[in-house]
Amino acid sequence: MATAAVKLDLDGRPIKPMTICMIGAGGFIGSHLCEKILFETPHKILALDVYNDKIKHLLEPESTTWTDRIQFHRLNIKHDSRLEGLIKMADLTINLAAICTPADYNTRPLDTIYSNFIDALPVVKYCSENNKRLIHFSTCEVYGKTIGSFLPKDSPLRQVTLAFELKIC
Repeated sequence: MATAAVKLDLDGRPIKPMTICMIGAGGFIGSHLCEKILFETPHKILALDVYNDKIKHLLEPESTTWTDRIQFHRLNIKHDSRLEGLIKMADLTINLAAICTPADYNTRPLDTIYSNFIDALPVVKYCSENNKRLIHFSTCEVYGKTIGSFLPKDSPLRQVTLAFELKIC
């Protein structure tokens, strides 16, 4: 039986398993990142989201390879007292939670700003207070406009950029 190759960090030391608090684990990027982490690392995941449709296959008992390495917690970071405790349990927090639907940017601008910035402040606070590492993702809306809207209207790059932004959101 072949032994799995030990993964090394940038200093050549073996990577130690860690616990990752993945906020927004049920979204497009979060679900794929959970898969990648479970397939390629020994890390554990505390998966947080309001939905788990995209990661249900990772949570099923038949997935015995990693069922002991992923726990799903249905919560909204906006108002859930469990958030700080879950961040305390983790070595690293990855925040992917955001409203990322282009149609909502125009119809729900305040909700978008609150969700993508204000609602994330407790995550930053809990990580800071508990000396935890944080990787915080954002959307292009933090700049006020999408990247493609700054290019000339007749630019082919604008069409490609806007199409790309729609795909990632």
